Amino acid sequence: MKKDELNIDAILARLFISTFKIEERAIAESSKGKMSISELHVLREIGRGRERTMTQVARGLKISVSALTIAMNKLEKKGLVRRERDTEDHRIVKVSLTGQGLESFEYHDAFHSRMVAEALEQLTLEEQKVLGKTLAKLDAYFAREWVRREKAKK
Repeated sequence: MKKDELNIDAILARLFISTFKIEERAIAESSKGKMSISELHVLREIGRGRERTMTQVARGLKISVSALTIAMNKLEKKGLVRRERDTEDHRIVKVSLTGQGLESFEYHDAFHSRMVAEALEQLTLEEQKVLGKTLAKLDAYFAREWVRREKAKK
């Protein structure tokens, strides 16, 4: 690896850890320790005003449906999500946020928006555009790589 690549790797690692720690603290403060970061990511993947299937949510989170089921059991007990079997195909389970789940989602969504806006204030408009394009390319690469690795496991 070249020196620049090592620097980028270190920066990405620090960004991930810093973001995770900031988010973890915000969640602890807002939910008074009643929700984990993983549970909040499930709420975020389900999203606002839409009904999704368990399979769609699991794919979005890059986890198995059985792992999602465990999280959904906890979230359902906390009154944050609801699950319903499809009326036409009973194998399909649709999930959505409850009112309380929507409140948690919106609070966290607003937190993310503020955090990103504050971070972007450090950059010029041109730097923001370049960063957006660069991150989109990295996101696409990592998505392809994840799919490739998942296929290789089978």
